[in-house]
Amino acid sequence: MAGAGACIAALLLATSAVAQSARDWARCANDTNAYSSDKAIGGCTAIIKAGRGERRELAIAFYNRANAYYGAGDLDRAIEDYGAAIRLDSNYASAYSNRGNAYSLKGDLDKAIGDYDAAIRLKPDYTIALSNRADVYRTKGDFDRAIADYSAAIRVNPKRARLLLDRGSAFRGKGDVKNAVTDFDHAIRLDPKYADAYLSRGLAHYDEHDYDRAMADFNQAISLNHRQPKALYSRGLVYAARHDYDRAIADYSEAIRFNPNFAYAYGNRARAFRARGDRDHAIADFNESLALDPNNANDFNGRGLAYLDTKNFDRAIADFTRASELDPRYSFALSNRCWARALADRELRAALADCDAALAIKADDIATLDRRALVHMKLQETDKAIADYDAVLRLDPNDALARYSRGVARERLGDIAGARADRDAAQSLQPGVADAVEKLGLR
Repeated sequence: MAGAGACIAALLLATSAVAQSARDWARCANDTNAYSSDKAIGGCTAIIKAGRGERRELAIAFYNRANAYYGAGDLDRAIEDYGAAIRLDSNYASAYSNRGNAYSLKGDLDKAIGDYDAAIRLKPDYTIALSNRADVYRTKGDFDRAIADYSAAIRVNPKRARLLLDRGSAFRGKGDVKNAVTDFDHAIRLDPKYADAYLSRGLAHYDEHDYDRAMADFNQAISLNHRQPKALYSRGLVYAARHDYDRAIADYSEAIRFNPNFAYAYGNRARAFRARGDRDHAIADFNESLALDPNNANDFNGRGLAYLDTKNFDRAIADFTRASELDPRYSFALSNRCWARALADRELRAALADCDAALAIKADDIATLDRRALVHMKLQETDKAIADYDAVLRLDPNDALARYSRGVARERLGDIAGARADRDAAQSLQPGVADAVEKLGLR
């Protein structure tokens, strides 16, 4: 009887172990997402620790645990487990692909591409790996390779609107608006309610300054998804381009309501406030945008201009300086710092160096030539000032400010007839130009 009891106990233990293993596999596989990440990880860990399965089964357990770690945001552990799955099964294409996704999220784009390469070698028609590799190429600015990968994925799955949207975005990235719009059109034909496709097509039209078509697409995107911050923001760009700043501000504000961390929306709302003459709100919005994105050279430049409007030269110069530090080839920031120093009548040699540097980046920029001329005038370098005013007027013969200022310069050199001719011509172009020149400190 004792022997029979032992056999029954052993059978019960074996049955219990099988049941436990089945529960662990159910949690580890988590096919219907019924379990939390912690429970899925626990199930996979139990299977891995038991170590009873075949290599392929253990590879699957590591792979599933990696997916659970990935879903929980623990990318390092996910990468480690995908690696374990690959070591157990070197042909595990989806493990390579998913590890590529984890590397991509960590910002290690070269390693991501290497893993996508491996996945695609194993499965040449692996559309997910192809499209994900394309996404990384697009992030790196390698638009031709991105387009090639999206095209390969589209050949396998020609009715997937998202692939056409993404390829269109790559075309737009390389400046090929025609092919971009063709892809967006195709995506919309496949899915007429695809809000992101209307948004992307609208941005392509905006690039071409076709504001009517852009507005129509943004309106459609918003009607399909009225809580889409980027569509509201983009429509605000069109309103701003049309100088309808009140509507632009309304759209930027709505975008911020749905996404309070939308730095670009704050920055562009600031520009709209400044254009409307509301400098305090402009500066407040630039403060918000820069708190969210402290490396945005464009918004430092924008805030600098708002400070310059209020004659706060110290803060303006500081912001233009920070913008040029963040982007040394940002010619507008250099030109604006030149302008601020000239208006403040300080550091004029440094101002001259700023204008020279800006013109080395963007030659024949009218505003910078005009500003450098003012600096030369303040430095009593009248001949050089006249040369710059001549250059401005060759580019724009109707620049009244430059023409009147050249008249002031000519008078300094004793050319009374030339001075009178310039002043008369400038006043016929802009009757109040004399007052504007006097505000610059020129007489």
